[in-house]
Amino acid sequence: MNTSQIPRYPVTIDGETTQIGTANELSIALDVLNGQSDRAILEQLRPHLAEIVGGATGFTNAMRSLETENQLFLIDAIGNQLANVIQQARYLRDLLAALAEEQVEQRLIETLGTDGLRALIITPTELGEVLEWIYGSSDQRVIDLLGADYLRRMIRNGVDLGLVLNGLEESGQANLVEKIEWARVAQLVSNGRDLAFLMRALPASLSASLIDQFTREQLIDLIGNKLDWAYLYERLEPSEVKNLFDKIGAK
Repeated sequence: MNTSQIPRYPVTIDGETTQIGTANELSIALDVLNGQSDRAILEQLRPHLAEIVGGATGFTNAMRSLETENQLFLIDAIGNQLANVIQQARYLRDLLAALAEEQVEQRLIETLGTDGLRALIITPTELGEVLEWIYGSSDQRVIDLLGADYLRRMIRNGVDLGLVLNGLEESGQANLVEKIEWARVAQLVSNGRDLAFLMRALPASLSASLIDQFTREQLIDLIGNKLDWAYLYERLEPSEVKNLFDKIGAK
């Protein structure tokens, strides 16, 4: 679209009116006013903010220019159009990395909701990268919103699950395993490398629970050969090696 054809909307500050129609124009206005009239600009443009920011880059730049309360206002103003604005999981990851306040991340996640998160996060790699940049318990909220059925469809093997677990704190890891259920987790392990990847991603307490899902014979069959044993041994904590050896009766 020619710049002259872009719809622009009036904003009046201290008796002076300007027209804003693009993310760049919005960022300039916010930067020039240096926070003094940011809310007034956002309130006047509220019905058009999703259109003005356009996409992930425009939205992220606007968020960088705002104080916490106005970041929350912008998220609320865009509302159910937020997933369309962010577009892809990698942009959500970058936005989360740029945010400094946990409450802003929480509002972002809640506003996206189940539908928005599912629209953006398609693969285990994307989910792991998004979770890595989330503060506090909000990572568990993402897991809850995505839901057990969606997670089971997404996570197809031990490596997939390990990628997601690596983005979570210990409490979040336990929450994820509970969602998927241990029986399903065990089904994802098809060889010694899957087992090593998962045990390395889990804390010792949870990796012990993983080992408990298998019989001695199943573990020996899974690990299978000297190379897989070596691969496992090099990647596990001493306590995990002991748990594994105790289970199979090795010394």
